[in-house]
Amino acid sequence: MVDDDRDWCLECAFSLTHLGYEPLIAHGIGDAMAMFVEHDVSTAIVDYNLPEGDGISLIRSLSEKAQEQGRSLSFIMATGHATKDVAIGAMRASVTDFLEKPITQEQLRDALQRLKGLRPSMPAREALLDKISDLSSELQRLALLMDGPGPATSLAPIGGPDITKPGEVDASDLNAFIRDQLRREARRREIGGGELFGDPTWAMLLDLLLAKIEQRQISVSSACIASGAPMSTALRLVRRLVGEEVLCRLPDEHDRRRHFLVINPRFEQPLLDYITEQSKLANQQTSTR
Repeated sequence: MVDDDRDWCLECAFSLTHLGYEPLIAHGIGDAMAMFVEHDVSTAIVDYNLPEGDGISLIRSLSEKAQEQGRSLSFIMATGHATKDVAIGAMRASVTDFLEKPITQEQLRDALQRLKGLRPSMPAREALLDKISDLSSELQRLALLMDGPGPATSLAPIGGPDITKPGEVDASDLNAFIRDQLRREARRREIGGGELFGDPTWAMLLDLLLAKIEQRQISVSSACIASGAPMSTALRLVRRLVGEEVLCRLPDEHDRRRHFLVINPRFEQPLLDYITEQSKLANQQTSTR
């Protein structure tokens, strides 16, 4: 494994050891090249962002070294900042699989099994293109969420069609208010150049509540992206919130590799009450100006 995120390396090494592999950890390009020479490495899990350069350049260098020595070396790219250009670059560098952080032990196992051909699966290129499509859609949704209110949508009130009472904030107003709060969170994170002034837990909860209003499902990866925190940090946050029963994980019936997140109903209603109260106060302040 080649990654400068030491916490993620330890998590990944633990998973790989549990799966019966012997992981070696390198935190940079120089370490990775030396480790390849000194050890009989057959698979490299490489992060795209490295201190001395990018992971694709390292993959090309390792491929050339392996070819010179007549050795077989396969690559899996793992990144928490996946883009279409990164994925295309990975394909051109003959990467076997492309994993988006956070990465579960099951995803690691499946990727390694696909690499070794232990069980039939869709072609790696087709799987990669599917991931690019899903990621592009999710990033587009978040870009629209942060940049503007987006097109008007017809929304059903939370809890059924008859929940809205006279004087209460309806679902459309809540939608707009939560979107505004998420944009404010994004701008606040930018002050510190990242996560310094952000609140990833609050951003994640707001995005999940918005998804409930809009009757959408949010995957674990999507929730991590919405939090604004690095993927490894966001994944630990998800684990903690699930462990404390603030969030619930629901398996995707159509894709067992993926899970959705929802707010525990025990916390959802108090959160909705708070957001509704804040939205009403904001509307009152606007009407008095």
